[in-house]
Amino acid sequence: MAEKKKISSRKSVVGSIEEQAHYQKVGRLRKSIADAIRRKAADIYISENHLRHIFNRHRVELETVGLTPKLFVDMVVASFNRIYKGNENSLLLTLYPLDETLDKGSKVVIIDMNYELKKGFYEVKTATVINIDNLKHKELLWTKK
Repeated sequence: MAEKKKISSRKSVVGSIEEQAHYQKVGRLRKSIADAIRRKAADIYISENHLRHIFNRHRVELETVGLTPKLFVDMVVASFNRIYKGNENSLLLTLYPLDETLDKGSKVVIIDMNYELKKGFYEVKTATVINIDNLKHKELLWTKK
């Protein structure tokens, strides 16, 4: 059970998070990108529970690209080239094909993450491969130049 004591330094918050909830840091939403989409720059973490969820729910999709859930999340966080507004307050980091010759049935890889105010970081909720058509009604917030 998490302690309810006030922690004074950012480093001790992250250390506490990693120890108590089995979180792994997978990257950071950099300040330049965060400013462009009017969000907070912060580290990105994933919990062991969400890694299990990704494996259990999206195993077939991950097998098509030959990656474990952790490697899949690492790849998207390191290489995303678009950000869409997700449901409610979530962000969808997507890895689009660079040539953008997308057919109606084309697939893109995506992670869905939320900024957790009480935790002070973004938390990856899920990661999968989706049909490009699923993004056509989402608001595009940022594109890598």
